[in-house]
Amino acid sequence: MMGNPTDNTSGALSPSNVKEQTKLGLRRFFQQPIIRNSVSVLVPGVLAAALFPIFGPVVAAPAAAVAIQNGLKLLGISFSATTIDKLLKPLEGKPIEEADILDALQEVLPTDQQVNNEAAKAVVSLAPDIKEAALQNKRLDQQWLAGSLATNLQAQGGAMKTIAPKVEELIQLDDERMREAIRNMLTNWSSIIQMMEASTEGEISGSHQSAKGRGGNVTQSMKASDKGKVTGSSQSTDLT
Repeated sequence: MMGNPTDNTSGALSPSNVKEQTKLGLRRFFQQPIIRNSVSVLVPGVLAAALFPIFGPVVAAPAAAVAIQNGLKLLGISFSATTIDKLLKPLEGKPIEEADILDALQEVLPTDQQVNNEAAKAVVSLAPDIKEAALQNKRLDQQWLAGSLATNLQAQGGAMKTIAPKVEELIQLDDERMREAIRNMLTNWSSIIQMMEASTEGEISGSHQSAKGRGGNVTQSMKASDKGKVTGSSQSTDLT
């Protein structure tokens, strides 16, 4: 069984150990015979494979959140305590399996904007390892990976949908340029995503979206679907 790099009983956390196990998890994920038919779960699947060595095998409990945050920092990833709690809550008191993380991500990524945003950053941070692992499968190429990641990022909505075109581009860059693009994306990650949606004949009326931030891009959205309506609403931004 794979060792747990967040287990403090085995000594201090090791960046190299965490990185090694994350790369191993990604390689195993992309070697699955059905991988080319797994585009619909590619993003949560990649995240589950990469993060499992940090999230598990442990027993889901409040004390586990600190160990998980410490492990994520070794990968250059930051999840808030709230996001970790949302992923662990359904598993409280149980040993964590990779499939559990996959299930949790599939449930919350399309519905929770905070988790979606933090996980989007994780995908960008892990892009070099994702690409390396995928291309070790001779049946895959970078065009397939870039397009498939973008397609499934868009399906998650929120921040993931916003970054999908950029991820598609950076996956097809050489290593040096890709890492530079990732640094630029993370440095300027001040996008504020706000969305109001009226659906099934619902109506957004007299609503105002106000976004404040420092630099970067601000994406605001009001949309109507399935006979919904948007009336008498407005948007504003204040970037300093």
